[in-house]
Amino acid sequence: MKINVNIDNATLYEEDFYLWLESTAKLLRNRQLENLDYDNLIQEIEAMGRSEKHSLESNLIVVLMHLLKYKYQPQKCSRSWLSSIFEHRHGKKGFQASNLRWRKF
Repeated sequence: MKINVNIDNATLYEEDFYLWLESTAKLLRNRQLENLDYDNLIQEIEAMGRSEKHSLESNLIVVLMHLLKYKYQPQKCSRSWLSSIFEHRHGKKGFQASNLRWRKF
């Protein structure tokens, strides 16, 4: 099934990002590679990777800080520290070990 692209995907990217995402996904599913907006698609994939990496780094910093505080300042331990440690250890917040694919981190 061919998708009729009435508007240039690069223009669509600038005018309606969500519609661009839907259109790009349909084009990929239907293997209509000739109609893809490669420049913006590459840019979005790279940005998604940077965002995921930043999120992982931030979550690791938070849990490490709470673990260190828990170990070296137990008298100041709060429920939020324990909750954070629990959530991160059990994959309920931030990231899960199965999603880690970073070879150079």
